Parts: sequence; structure tokens; C-alpha cells
Amino acid sequence: MVDQIARAIAMADGAMFEDDPGRFRRLALAALKPLTRPTEAMVDAAHQAVWSDAFWAINSRRDFRKAVRAMVNAAMEG
Repeated sequence: MVDQIARAIAMADGAMFEDDPGRFRRLALAALKPLTRPTEAMVDAAHQAVWSDAFWAINSRRDFRKAVRAMVNAAMEG
């Protein structure tokens, strides 16, 4: 996941990941760090994603992926 984020950061910067992979990995790790201490908005987004489970169970990776997407989208909108 770190490399995916690092590549996305490089692309957004208009640079090539291969030019300085260490720098982009450090930036990716810095971007992930806030997720280790969730804010109230992040907790609310996770709660909304799980609340949708009232109508369907998370029994598969596909369902879990849907829940994660819902959580991330809710956090981005908040």
C-alpha cells in the first residue's frame, strides 16, 4: 500500500516515482500517519460504513471492500 500511495504522490507531483522512491515512500508514510490516531470525523465515517451492515453482512472481501470505500468516501465528504 505504501508504494501505491508513493506512486500516486509522485504522479500528483508530476514526477517519476523511480527518480526518488525513498522520498515518495517517506511522503506516503507521512500521509498514513494521521490514520493511526483517528479523528471524530474518521470514527463517524467508520460508524456510517458499519451501520450500512444492518442490511447486509460483511461475509466476503468484496463486501468489506464496499464498507471501506463507503468509509473513505464519507471521510472525504466530511
